[in-house]
Order: sequence, then structure tokens, then C-alpha cells
Amino acid sequence: GGLEGMMAVMDRQFECIERDKRLNMFFEGTKMQAIKRSVTDYLIMTLGGPSDYIGRPLSQAHAVLQITDYHFDCFMQDLQRAMRDVGSDGETVDEATVVLELIRKKVLQVHYSK
Repeated sequence: GGLEGMMAVMDRQFECIERDKRLNMFFEGTKMQAIKRSVTDYLIMTLGGPSDYIGRPLSQAHAVLQITDYHFDCFMQDLQRAMRDVGSDGETVDEATVVLELIRKKVLQVHYSK
């Protein structure tokens, strides 16, 4: 739990993403550490922790990526796996999933407007 636990989850999450052929194309040639920091700060804020997130709105940050519900689901699967891998119990994984599901419409705003 706490900030240390969230950092461990995000370290594992990005290890999973780097290996995930369904998602890693969105991160190729990018500044992985900057993205990791931004995603980590946003997720900490969304899950109710102290955060320094100052990035763009989610809809704007994802507008050019042409991601779909499929990609969002893949990200969530990797996140759930990362949480379990670092020792989160099932209830914690489920609670985080429910909260983070609420950001789907923001991430996919451009996709849904087509």
C-alpha cells in the first residue's frame, strides 16, 4: 500500500507494457520515464493519494493515439496483473479496477466521438 506500493505496481506495470505487443506500439520512441511518471501521478491522484499530476487532460493526451476499448482493456489487464504480482489482494485489485474504469470515457473521448 501507500506511495511505495504504488511505485512498485507502476514499475511492474511498465515492465508488462514493454512486453505487451497489444500496447507497446503506443510507447515506442517516446520518453518512457516521463510517461511513466505522468501515468503514475495521475493514477495516484485518481485512487485518492497525494499527487503532483500537472499533465494534460486525458482526452487531450490520448487524442492522437487512436486507442479503443480493446487497448484500454489491455492496459487494465496489465495493471491488474502488476498489482497481483506485487502482492495486492483481490479486493484491492477489484477496488482499483472499479475506480479506474471511471476514466475510460476521458481516455477514449476521441474514439467515442467518431
